[in-house]
Amino acid sequence: MKIENAPERATTLVTRIIDVLRSTDDAPTSPVSSFLPPKQRRELRRSAVRLRKGQAEPRYKNLFTAAQLAGIFERAARRDELFEAAFEEFRRMTLELGRILLQKNPAVEEALDAFVDAMRQSANEHGPGSEAARRFLHLRMLGWIGRQQHSQKRRQRRRAPLSLPAAGPHLELAAIELLDSPPPSETVLAIPQDRDYGQGRSLIRVGIGQWSWTASFARGHQHVSTSCLMPDNEHLFISADGAGYVIDARSRTLLEETGTDVTEVMLDEPRTLFVVIHDHRILEAFDRTGRLWITRPIAAGCLRAMAITDDALIGEARHPSRPGWVRFSVRLASGEVWLREGG
Repeated sequence: MKIENAPERATTLVTRIIDVLRSTDDAPTSPVSSFLPPKQRRELRRSAVRLRKGQAEPRYKNLFTAAQLAGIFERAARRDELFEAAFEEFRRMTLELGRILLQKNPAVEEALDAFVDAMRQSANEHGPGSEAARRFLHLRMLGWIGRQQHSQKRRQRRRAPLSLPAAGPHLELAAIELLDSPPPSETVLAIPQDRDYGQGRSLIRVGIGQWSWTASFARGHQHVSTSCLMPDNEHLFISADGAGYVIDARSRTLLEETGTDVTEVMLDEPRTLFVVIHDHRILEAFDRTGRLWITRPIAAGCLRAMAITDDALIGEARHPSRPGWVRFSVRLASGEVWLREGG
């Protein structure tokens, strides 16, 4: 059946397909890596409501607060709604475009060639990172999909969920859960094996699923129990009530003890800098190569409002000689501390 205004219809469809692909660039992000069908999205939203009302709490408290976990659930549900709608719209329009192309109308081919040339020229004029460049990238993606479909001769039509990039292993490896009793029929490691710090021990399950293991950790002298995969992706830092341990993530063996006074840990968003705060006043930093530096005690301690910038860790500390606060910054390259009045 002949399609009226086929060249114009073809370019309109390509434009709309690019619009759909472009819309997914701004979809919410979430560590939940699997595609969620409608029933699971409803369950996540109900869980988010319970978390925000205080009717539930995170299982792995070292990873997220209740509010953070609720936000993760809500963003995952919204993301997959957008992807599902985009997938259906993409599928419908590409099928229609395919029917037009099957007619092998020279006017359609000429119109599409001119369309592609105009988009390429616009992308070159506006440069990398521009909206024109992003749209041209999606046009190239559409062309790649078309070539794959042609070479595979129309594989079976079925509605499959969109595959999403899997989250890195840092969450699965670093999740911890405090236990009241050892799991049945499971080996419990002792870290360290031959001593403690006079505070007893904490029984902690580390990791999720295939990454999980359980150990009895000697407790320190603070009240912070947490875990983080360090920037080299090979070592875990675990604090058991302030006792800090560097653990080989693969062999689960103790490599180093870092004292009994851990009060907080920080990790920048790219996961390239990991900072341990000792006794509310000393900072110890690690990057992908290992330990970078340890600062001198900062002011009178009790650090707050800390953030990691491109070249410094900034925050506020108790003034050493009078009531109030003083601003501080630590140079990431050297660990040098600077204090500034007016905090």
